[in-house]
Amino acid sequence: MSKVLVRVLAALWVGALWCVGVLVAPTLFATLSPADAGMMVGKLFFGLASFGLVAAVLMLLLDRRGGGELLGRAGRLAAMLMAVGVGVGYFGLKPLMDHGRVLLAAGITPPPWADFGLLHGVSSLIYFLVALLGLRLVAVLR
Repeated sequence: MSKVLVRVLAALWVGALWCVGVLVAPTLFATLSPADAGMMVGKLFFGLASFGLVAAVLMLLLDRRGGGELLGRAGRLAAMLMAVGVGVGYFGLKPLMDHGRVLLAAGITPPPWADFGLLHGVSSLIYFLVALLGLRLVAVLR
């Protein structure tokens, strides 16, 4: 039963990562105003980041309970790196991006560490790496 739950959690998380990143976010930005699309995508990313962290913790706990047999070394490493990527990408960089966006809206040039474009690029790269690690995780669990 635990193996099935780990597989379901991984499939849901990784599927959602690819669905939101490849289909939903670009579609929203193509059809809505940038402000509305950004607001919607931000809410989706919050839900996805929160679910991802919960899924990672549950998978790692189930793996621990199963003596390390459920994920294996490669799966454990992928799940941990994905959780770190989510933590850094969403909960670390997003507040800085928000700060830079507020400064720009107020007509103030943000400092380099709060440059929205740079932080968005780094965040996008981290998201893509997390999604790739997710493919590795799913491959290990099959």
